[in-house]
Amino acid sequence: MANFVLVHGAWHWGGCYAKLADELLLRGHNVAMPDLATHGFDPTPVGTVADMAQYTAPARKLIEASSEKVILVGHSMGGATCTYLGEQMPEKIKALVYLTAFMVPNGKCPNDIIMAPENAGNPKVAELFQLLAPTETGLKLDITKPALGKTAFYDDCSDHDIGMSLKNILEVQSFVPFITPTATTAEKFGSVRRVYVECTEDRAIPIETQRQMQAMVPGAEVFTMETSHSPFYSQPAALAEFLATLG
Repeated sequence: MANFVLVHGAWHWGGCYAKLADELLLRGHNVAMPDLATHGFDPTPVGTVADMAQYTAPARKLIEASSEKVILVGHSMGGATCTYLGEQMPEKIKALVYLTAFMVPNGKCPNDIIMAPENAGNPKVAELFQLLAPTETGLKLDITKPALGKTAFYDDCSDHDIGMSLKNILEVQSFVPFITPTATTAEKFGSVRRVYVECTEDRAIPIETQRQMQAMVPGAEVFTMETSHSPFYSQPAALAEFLATLG
C-alpha cells in the first residue's frame, strides 16, 4: 500500500483526479487530492498568493500529516509544486512523479520553458496560446472556446469528462508557479527518486518540450503513455496500474 498525493495543474482542482483516485483506491492505496491555494474549495483570493510556500501549503499539510512517505504526483504546472516540495521536505517523499509536467532546472522558471522560441513556436501549442490572456491578478483561461480547450488539454477525453472539467476549472490562475525560479540542491531534491510520465500526444506541453526538460534535469525514470495532456481522464486505469508499481 502506498500513499499518493495528487497535485493538479494550472486552472484545475484536486477533484479532476477522481477517476484516477478511484483506480488507485481499488488497488488498495491511500489517495489525497489537495486544492492548491486559490483553486477548487481553497478560499484564497486569486491575486493574493505571495510565493510558492503559500501556493503549495495545502499539499504540504497533507504530506506532513502522513505517517509514511508519500508518492507526490504533479500534473502539468503541478510539476512546479513537486520540485518545490521535493526540495523543502525530501524526507517525507518517496518519489516525485512528473505527469507530463514542468520539471525545470535550477534557476529557471516554467515561463522560461513555455516562452522559449522552440516551444512557443511549436504549432502544437497554437490552440493553447489562443486561450490565454494576462490580467492584473493572474493568467486567464478562456473557457468560452471549448473546441480549442479540447484540442489543447483533452484531445482524447470523452465529452462528458471535458464538460465536467470545464464546469470546475479556475478562470484565472496565479502567476506565482509560472514565474518563480526553481531553487534545488543535490542534497535535498537530488536525493528523491524522480519519475517522468511523458504523454506523446500532448498539445499543451508537447512531447518535444517534455523531453527537453528530461534532458535539462537528468536522472528521472521515464514511462511513456500515448495520450493527450490529461491521461487521468482518458486512461486512468493504465495510469494507476503504472503508479501502483512505484509503491
